[in-house]
Amino acid sequence: MKIGILTFHTPINYGAVLQAYALQKFLKLQYSQYTICNIDFKTEEHIKRYNIFAPLRRNVIKYIYEQLCILFRYSALKRRKSKFNLFVSEELNLTKRFETTEKLLGNMPEMDVYLVGSDQVFHPSSPYLRAYYFDFVKGNARKIAYAPSFGMSDFTEQIKNRIAPHLKDFDVLSCREKDGADFICNIIGKEVPTVLDPVFLLNKEQWSEIAVEPTIKEKYIFVYDLNGKENLITIAKKIKEKTGFKIICQTQSASKFYNIDQQRFDSGPREFVGLIKNSEYVVTDSFHGTAFSILFNKPQFIYNAKPKASSRIFSLMKMIGLEDRIVEYGMSKTFVYNSNDFCFDYSNKLDELIAESKLFLKNSVEV
Repeated sequence: MKIGILTFHTPINYGAVLQAYALQKFLKLQYSQYTICNIDFKTEEHIKRYNIFAPLRRNVIKYIYEQLCILFRYSALKRRKSKFNLFVSEELNLTKRFETTEKLLGNMPEMDVYLVGSDQVFHPSSPYLRAYYFDFVKGNARKIAYAPSFGMSDFTEQIKNRIAPHLKDFDVLSCREKDGADFICNIIGKEVPTVLDPVFLLNKEQWSEIAVEPTIKEKYIFVYDLNGKENLITIAKKIKEKTGFKIICQTQSASKFYNIDQQRFDSGPREFVGLIKNSEYVVTDSFHGTAFSILFNKPQFIYNAKPKASSRIFSLMKMIGLEDRIVEYGMSKTFVYNSNDFCFDYSNKLDELIAESKLFLKNSVEV
């Protein structure tokens, strides 16, 4: 049997690459006799989007400043990109590359199972909507959606009309967030399960196998900054005031100069896992930063940096009873650290959800 996975595997983004790795790894462990591969759908726009130097913007002064900051940190940013490329080449079994939606759908690799993976592959405004919704004639093969995300929770009638035709040819559908699952259910008239992101299909021991251990020996608070910026640093500093732990921040923004112990710009996927694994606390606004903090059972505070696009974080935290770890948008300055907040044991509930997600995936593939 051949299983082809289509997901976001090309971005310089820890969550995207690691969820792609996790789904392929889990399936390989379950079905060693099968051929498991990631369909290498990568357009020129995919590549340009993650160039180290950003394209010209309307605010020229801001653009020049950002480019100077990138130039200042170019060596670290280049190392990060190289680490991502190396990880993908070492860990993902890729098909030949497809540069456009038309080339992909017109020459889809022959598979027994086509599995569209997690992350925001079902976003209604994606320019690659037809590709990620498998808009091709499947023949005798099966089409499965495992934990796709819409990246939004406000579904209009217009969005419903756009998405509905693309769902009819799927044999199995699921979603990573309850809002999205309810939306699909409303379209197809059948119950759609909410399942966990693929990173939860591997346990912390399996993740530790690929982790690169950080060189820092002191205890530290790990900040992973996507969009939260100074709000995350404010929260981390309040924890540091009480604990004395150092603050290490991996940020996506080269133009930020935080007054903390260490800013990092060169972490690859392996280093990212290692930094969370060895931290004392995790402060982030990222879904996958949140997921890995849960996997490694780290005390975490999650800042709601984008209220209109945070349903996936809220859905995950609610499922395991950790809503109180969320710091709402604009509330970082009033945040109060309390070490007694971390007595709750969520392992049983998490184990149950992981088992359900694994069973759903296995049943979907094996039918």
